[in-house]
Parts: sequence; structure tokens; C-alpha cells
Amino acid sequence: MKRLKHLLWIIPLMLVIAVSTLTVLAGSALDRDGEYHQGLVASIQVRSDNFEHLQEMPVQYSCVGDGISPHIEWTMGPEGTGSYALIATDWDAPSPSFRLLMVPHWVLFNVPARLQEIPQDVGTGQLSAENVVVGAAMGGTEGYLPPCPPLGRHQYQFRVYALDVDTIQPESNARRDVLAAIEGHVLAYGELIGFRTAG
Repeated sequence: MKRLKHLLWIIPLMLVIAVSTLTVLAGSALDRDGEYHQGLVASIQVRSDNFEHLQEMPVQYSCVGDGISPHIEWTMGPEGTGSYALIATDWDAPSPSFRLLMVPHWVLFNVPARLQEIPQDVGTGQLSAENVVVGAAMGGTEGYLPPCPPLGRHQYQFRVYALDVDTIQPESNARRDVLAAIEGHVLAYGELIGFRTAG
């Protein structure tokens, strides 16, 4: 029993080490993401009928509301664009002041070059009919994962990439593998940022 009491200090120490490790890894991933996008041409304009850039996203697009996907529209990619990819990400989990996780909220790829928007409340079947591949959000969820911030005001990046190929074949439909598959094929990109506040 005494030995057990002496060992109890190990548990909080392990928790501190685990949290510290996650914080460092999350910071490194965010830095790498910033460096990657600095090397890309940011010539695509991305907008929505539902919210303005750097403004709050209405409640119906969050887990508190109906959780439907927003309308996303973009300007045409450069000459040679074969397809588009759209990736929505939250880097602020669980809190902007205490980042531990990157949360993918929407992954779409092989979007035909003839398309320049994704309608509001779009379904997987509707996207598949247009030959758009619906990737995996957090936890393997297929389709749009509505924002559900637990703490603070989170930033949600909706990025559209114009690619020089008609299709990509990532190892999986997860954000990480889709980004790996588009590397070297991005002609230009653009982003729309929305915010959601906890509560």
C-alpha cells in the first residue's frame, strides 16, 4: 500500500509529459502547414453565400444547429487546372490558447474542373453524382463534420486547391494522405476563414 502511494506521483507526471508532447507536435504541424502554403500561389478567391471571410459562421452550420454544410464558391483556377480539392480544418482544438489537435472537418477531392462551387447542405450522393470523392473528417466521419468548439473561438479554414491533374489517388481518404497526394500538383489555392465560438 505504501509503495502504491509512492507511485501515485507518476500518473500526473505522465499526463504532463503527454500533454506537453501533444502541444509540441501540434505546434510543429501548424508550422509545417504554414511553410507549405507559403510556397503556393494564392490566386484563387474563395467565398460563401452563408458567411463572410474572417466572420462568425451562422449556427446552422455547427453542431449546435442543423449541422449542414455551407455553400462554398471559388474563382476559376489557372490554365491547366484539371480538378480541385477542398479541405476544411480547425487547428484550435481544444482551445486557441491550448492547441493539442488538428481537426479535419471536410475533405473533398477530384472535384471536376467544370465545377466552381459546392452547394449548401450538399449530400454525399449529390457529390458522388458529380464524381467528387468525399474524404474522411475527424474520426473517419464521411462528409462535412460541423464545428463544435469546446472552448474559445475557433478558426475554420476552408481551402480550395487547383490541381494540374484530373484525379488523384491518395493512400486513404484522410486529410493527411490527400494533402500528400496533391503535393507537387497545386497550381494555385485560396482560403475562406470562418469562426465559431464555444457555447
